[in-house]
Amino acid sequence: KLTPPRKPIEFRVGTDALAVVVSSSNTFAKNLSLAELAKVFSTAEYWSDVRAEWPRKPIKRFSPGTDSGTFEYFVEHVFKKDKKPLLSAKNLQLSEDDNVLVQGIITDEYAIGYFGFAYAYENKGKLKPLAIEGVEPNQASVDSGTYSLARPLFLYSDAGIIQSKPQVAAFLT
Repeated sequence: KLTPPRKPIEFRVGTDALAVVVSSSNTFAKNLSLAELAKVFSTAEYWSDVRAEWPRKPIKRFSPGTDSGTFEYFVEHVFKKDKKPLLSAKNLQLSEDDNVLVQGIITDEYAIGYFGFAYAYENKGKLKPLAIEGVEPNQASVDSGTYSLARPLFLYSDAGIIQSKPQVAAFLT
């Protein structure tokens, strides 16, 4: 028996965001433009390559691995879908384990990384989230969409499935 083709229906279920973070011991980085963020995660070797007044210390980069949706969103938003600049950056550590990223950033004032906003929030005090384009990542800026690394979250289903399986309809509701 052939299954009829499905037509996905999109349900927006929330909003998430990426947080760009440095160690709480980092005293100089507070805000980055999107252009500076791209530079930090690509061609800049030293912090002073981003802003002259910042220290001439090597940037140590931490990123989710290439199979991560967080990595994909970051590349899409910061590098217009071209992952080569990020993957070519010096001092880049990729990990699928956010704990590895957090530990690497916490222990070095010249490290920077990114991951989900909720995970950054769980580690506040140890990590310092950076404002992007002058907007701090917080619940209000994420919910309103004013924080530039906020992203909608969706679930997908099909009308036939929703109709035939009340548990799917209940879950979506």
